[in-house]
Amino acid sequence: QMFIDSVTHELRSPLASIKLCLETLGREGISENQRSELRKMMLHDVERLSVFVDDILQASRIAYGRRSQTWTVVDVVPLVQSCIDGIRTRHDLPPDAITLRAPERLATFSDPTALEIIVKNVLDNAVKYSSPAPQVEVDVQATTGTLSITVRDNGIGIERSQLRRIFQRFHRAPDPRVNERSGSGLGLYVVHRLVLNLGGRIRARS
Repeated sequence: QMFIDSVTHELRSPLASIKLCLETLGREGISENQRSELRKMMLHDVERLSVFVDDILQASRIAYGRRSQTWTVVDVVPLVQSCIDGIRTRHDLPPDAITLRAPERLATFSDPTALEIIVKNVLDNAVKYSSPAPQVEVDVQATTGTLSITVRDNGIGIERSQLRRIFQRFHRAPDPRVNERSGSGLGLYVVHRLVLNLGGRIRARS
């Protein structure tokens, strides 16, 4: 039932918004600025739907043990920067909302697709549960042959009792501030399982 409720909300909300925008575009007297704003809103809703479908597909593959990894040498910093740029665009953030601290070059042997999904989902989560003016810091480094990516934010925080549960499928913390934000409880589950599949580990602190 939790899954059905999450899917229903995550599908209906952006679809209703897109429908309203299209109906508004069909009216007479709409200025070009208004049309541009409506198109922007629809693109945002389509992106939200796309991200949700991707999470559903990834969670399904993980649940049924279908892993298609392609390991190769990955140039980490450009990959992380690309993820940051994508999240900035998705949430319409200023350039200084997400900052990156990383060496000029850092390569690792990994699955670039999985790594990109991991970074994007964690960043999206950091922005989504932050204040109206998110400040997210990303720190990339390598120590003793281990790649470490740390994401810090000025978020709403989370109860200690919930820290381990946030990586469970469909789990969302029982907090009114969490319920105010869209989410299916799949993003961090996908991140956790992909990290494990890559032989890594993930921790959350508040």
